[in-house]
Formats: sequence, structure tokens, C-alpha cells
Amino acid sequence: MSTVSCSSMDDVVNFAIEKEEKAMEFYQSCAERARNPGIKKFFQEMVEEERRHRDLLKNLDPVSLGSLTLDRIEDLRISDYLVDVTFTDEITYQEALTLAMKKEEKAHAFYSAWQGKCMHEKTAKVFEMLAQEEMKHKRRIETMYDEEILTWD
Repeated sequence: MSTVSCSSMDDVVNFAIEKEEKAMEFYQSCAERARNPGIKKFFQEMVEEERRHRDLLKNLDPVSLGSLTLDRIEDLRISDYLVDVTFTDEITYQEALTLAMKKEEKAHAFYSAWQGKCMHEKTAKVFEMLAQEEMKHKRRIETMYDEEILTWD
């Protein structure tokens, strides 16, 4: 993966596109290897989420960044209490959700850290937007986990 500099909008966007493509590749690999059809479908949905991020970046209009307002996304913090999971062909649904949740948590932390390093408002805004997108993913997965795993008796 290339290095990023906060001084160039093109560098920031290209760096982020590369990161989203790596996430797409990871989830695609999981989808191909997973034996359970439901888990395969879940990972394919994650590929599509990352593809939407990549496309958002490819179509990003730097001029519109100044007026972009971002809503705060509530973090359920479920992933705080879970340990990292390694993918196996026999991964369970609970493990698949945990794996994706932890991956999105790390992506959010990564983009948030870069946001804090950028002095230029528009490049920082790109990282803020990406951090929020990752938090949306994490929140959606945490909600699924809460509703489908934690409510089991």
C-alpha cells in the first residue's frame, strides 16, 4: 500500500481508494471460501459496502466537501468486548459478524487518526467522512449482532 500525505487531495483520495479496494478483496476472499451460504451472502454484502465507499471516493467533488455535514453515528461498543477472529472456511455466523465488526472498527480508528493528522480542512474532511462511513458499517453489524446473536436464549 502506498503512503499518504495530507497535503494533496489526490493523494488522500487515491490512498483511500486503495484501502477500500483491499477491504473489497478481503471480503471477496471470505465470500469465496465460506462454506455456509448465508455467511457467503453476508461477505458479499460487505464487498458491496466497500465498493460503494470506493465509488464514493472516485466520484468525490472536492468543492462540495466544505458544505458537507456529517451526522454523528452512535457506537454500540459491542466490539469492545469481543476478541479478534481469524477467518476459516467453517466460520460461524457469530464469528463472521465479529470479524467484520472488528475490521470496521480498525478502519474507523485508522481514518480517525489520519483526520487528526491533516492540517488542511478538505483533506481532513475526507478522512472524517471515511471514518463516519466505517462507523456506519460497524453500527449496522453491531445491530445485527445485538439482534441476532445477543438475543439468543
